Amino acid sequence: MDELRERTNPSHIGAKSTLVYLMGAGDWDATVMARELDIDPNTVFGGEKREALTLGMMATVNASYEIMNELLAAVPEKTVVDLGCGYTPRALIPELEQKHYIGCDLPIVIDEMAPLVKKLLVKRNRPVPAEYKAADFTNYTSLRAALDGVEGPVCITSQSTLDYLTQSEVRQLCANVRRVLVEFGGRWVTPDVEAGDRTVNTLIAVVGADALRDVMSAFDTLSGQTDVVVGDNDMIIRYGYENDIPKCAALLKEVGLKAKKVPMGRYMPELKVFSKLNEEQKNAMKKAYETLNVWELTPDPDWQEPEVKTDGEFGIDTAVSGTELTVTLRGRVDSLTAPEFLAAFEKVAGENALTAATVDMSNLEYISSAGLRVLLIMTKRLGTGHVIVTGANELIRSIFEQTGYDNILRIR
Repeated sequence: MDELRERTNPSHIGAKSTLVYLMGAGDWDATVMARELDIDPNTVFGGEKREALTLGMMATVNASYEIMNELLAAVPEKTVVDLGCGYTPRALIPELEQKHYIGCDLPIVIDEMAPLVKKLLVKRNRPVPAEYKAADFTNYTSLRAALDGVEGPVCITSQSTLDYLTQSEVRQLCANVRRVLVEFGGRWVTPDVEAGDRTVNTLIAVVGADALRDVMSAFDTLSGQTDVVVGDNDMIIRYGYENDIPKCAALLKEVGLKAKKVPMGRYMPELKVFSKLNEEQKNAMKKAYETLNVWELTPDPDWQEPEVKTDGEFGIDTAVSGTELTVTLRGRVDSLTAPEFLAAFEKVAGENALTAATVDMSNLEYISSAGLRVLLIMTKRLGTGHVIVTGANELIRSIFEQTGYDNILRIR
């Protein structure tokens, strides 16, 4: 099952790179966790050597991580819900010792993180009420289940999570977070909206403009590994793209969220990475962060929420006629259910000499990038034009168009 999870949800590769950057910046907790998880820094980006993880990238990851830790410690909410927690050591830090920390991510990440963090907390005699929950953020039922037992307002946070989401996924996430905040109260704080400016400005401040070539190469590698163009949705304001600002504002209005900008410089501590920088670099970096913001998002009370449809339970049936496969899907195909979709296809494909497949989506409500990867795997195995999709609803058709899958699949 882990192998299927990894193939349908390879974004955890990027999550491990964040841990490596923190380790390189001098974060001791990150170093301990990387050792326990047996993460080799030299293989984080598909075999690139350690030198490719530039000082500038260590600086931007370290700054964003530590600034968010300071901000989360300062918010009045007692529960912190970390969407896309990845492999960061946030549950271990003293700043959040008095908070109820809930880390949410893909099952493949949670299965590694939950026992490791518990082991480290016990070893340090830390009574931190940390929990780890597997959740798909585009699935409200899944996200809400991660908060079972929580009382009072919550502070939801996400760091580098939006980078991995497609256009449809980011809308689903925003709508789901709003529903959670309406029920519990609280806020959503994220540095991701201005991620482009943060990364580029930090690189320029620390190692100069030439470093942009390195980080863009890293992003291209990561996009290739995840089948998602990093930062390609309306929630992300890319560096130098002023037209992204009204797109972001329109998206937030569409999903009923209000935005407030919180200056990042206000929460910048003495960073661990500063020990690797000279005075000129440190001053340039501090100055760069004076112009950057964390976005604090709360529900717009005047927004009229549309009628919400309950998520249907996932189901899959397969039938073979000669060399042709018919797959019937129900409910949702997302990061939690895509491995089951892939397993069903590969079982049948391993037992039959298939030449074509028809995927009936008449009763499918939604498909995420994880489900799209399964369709891509099917296409690579059967050949372009040999995977036919029927019955897709308007939302799913728009997802195919946004991601270019309408050029890969035969849609009827």
